[in-house]
Amino acid sequence: MFLNGTAMAGGADHHLVGGAPLVTATTTAKRYRFHAVDGAYPALEDVGPDQGAAVQGEVYELSYEQLREVLLPGEPAGLELGVIELADGSGSLAMILRRPWDGGPAPTDISDLASWRAYREQQP
Repeated sequence: MFLNGTAMAGGADHHLVGGAPLVTATTTAKRYRFHAVDGAYPALEDVGPDQGAAVQGEVYELSYEQLREVLLPGEPAGLELGVIELADGSGSLAMILRRPWDGGPAPTDISDLASWRAYREQQP
């Protein structure tokens, strides 16, 4: 599972990973716009090959039970489970922007940062 927000190492929700092993720190393929939703959580939006940014994140080896019972129930309603492409061309489960967006205020595009940590560091 590719994580790119508060469940990454050092984040407020990292406990939801439950000790699952880190496979790698990596980026997505350059096909995603990266958004901050109401300043509270990040979201990936697939915009097509070479149209987006290489978003930073971490891949963890999570069991289906961990996903079902722990991680997914804690995810915001503005996200849905999807499959993304990583920089090396492989795929991974990840939380992506719910389509069509109906979660309130429009998400803020933070693709130029391509990092939730960098975005949070800029916030007052």
